[in-house]
Amino acid sequence: MIKDILVHLEASDTSAQCVEAAALLAKRKGAHLIGLAFALESSLLQYYGGKLDIDMGDRNFDATRKAAQAAIDIFDQGTKTFDISVESRIVECSTMELAEKIAFEARHVDMTFLEQPSPDRANRGLMSSLLEGALFNTGRPVYIVPYIGRRQTRVRKAVIAWDGSYKSARAVNDAIPLLQDRGETVVLIVDPDKRKTSHGDHPGADIAAHLERHGIKASIVKQPSGGLDISNTILNFISDSGADLLVMGAYGHSRLRERTFGGVTRTILDQMTVPVLMSN
Repeated sequence: MIKDILVHLEASDTSAQCVEAAALLAKRKGAHLIGLAFALESSLLQYYGGKLDIDMGDRNFDATRKAAQAAIDIFDQGTKTFDISVESRIVECSTMELAEKIAFEARHVDMTFLEQPSPDRANRGLMSSLLEGALFNTGRPVYIVPYIGRRQTRVRKAVIAWDGSYKSARAVNDAIPLLQDRGETVVLIVDPDKRKTSHGDHPGADIAAHLERHGIKASIVKQPSGGLDISNTILNFISDSGADLLVMGAYGHSRLRERTFGGVTRTILDQMTVPVLMSN
């Protein structure tokens, strides 16, 4: 069951699509929707021991507060037509605190909606920090909307990237409320022979049976990679099948206390063209 949803807000077209997707889900599930914007203080003053121009720091902070309020205003206006329970707020913090702050907020809701970091935007690093914080420090699923936007035509077809791991199992469990709304669900297994201990004698059969008990009829596709890496095999299947949702586990590793994405997760996040629900 989904009872509360968090969506990150910016004054951008992609953020508006994020809000729309979150509001539609909140409407279907009767869930409470929380819009969250960040007003970021410059971390440079802290890094350099406060020797920079204080007035310049204040001016920058005022600008981020105004941008955050603009994002809140767009959210408040955009959700009026959905007739759902909503609230919105601004969190003030430094850029260094961003991942910690989003993680705190995301721990207290059922699902968080975020934008895919765009390679063409100056805030790509900040968006990656938000994703890392929400994915790896919350125990909650994250619904990521592509920066190119969502398709106008909804086919209601989901693909589960299933590798038999606990992360995949977590993602499937978190996605069940969404999968129950789908017309079609596909369990995609890439090179099942390479993970026989994870898949059992009949790859995909056990998870498909589990989904069916939740009222979700899922077909199983065993896809050879044919020399491609796993991530591109998944992306090609998504494109060829016309699916409009990908469900998968999120992988990462720690490096000098910094969380970084694993190879498959990173490629999917960089090249995704449909929304992705990820869990860690």
